[in-house]
Amino acid sequence: MNGINRRAWLILACCASATYSLAQATEVTESSEITEYCISQTSVRGGYEDLMIDHNMIIPPSDHFKRADVFIAARLKSDPNALWLLSGITWKSIESAADLPRAQYKSYAQLPLVVPVSVFNSPFDVTGMMGDVELWTGYGFRSEIESTVESFNEMVAANRFEILWEAPSQLSPFPELGLRVPYSEICMETSVVKKTILTAEPTVGTGATVGNSATDN
Repeated sequence: MNGINRRAWLILACCASATYSLAQATEVTESSEITEYCISQTSVRGGYEDLMIDHNMIIPPSDHFKRADVFIAARLKSDPNALWLLSGITWKSIESAADLPRAQYKSYAQLPLVVPVSVFNSPFDVTGMMGDVELWTGYGFRSEIESTVESFNEMVAANRFEILWEAPSQLSPFPELGLRVPYSEICMETSVVKKTILTAEPTVGTGATVGNSATDN
């Protein structure tokens, strides 16, 4: 192998074994006065072929700072015994209690004032489920040693969930008409804004060596 080819293979080996780590930096902007910032509590975007729904759950003061799991559920009116839970970004079919562990959307050691949820992380086609599919949101409490089985059952027992959206029986022009929560605007007051900037930084894998290479003649 000649010197040029040897160097090329070493470069390829380094690139192949490289991994990336996330670095973050925080920028803080402060104001001498309190500013009010208002957003829609629920946002429905796209059409029935590419639906996206974002919602901000408002947590009552009595539930603040408690350990909780947040759940997003989907069910079909045609099959009310079937249930799907959004686990992170993946929908998980729930057939028994054995499927409940790690089926929560998000977990909190301390439940905050506002919990933002994205029902669909990418555009989703619901045209085949018109008049049938329902989307629900809710949250349940558990201790540090308990699992999502306990928090899910606690949510159901406390009736701490609500229907967020259902697909109309007909293709109406506006998917927003399927909302089952009041259309509302929420406002927050603040004098401090923190912006976190994430950047991907390449790191050389453990199997790679960087340095001058020898040549084969």
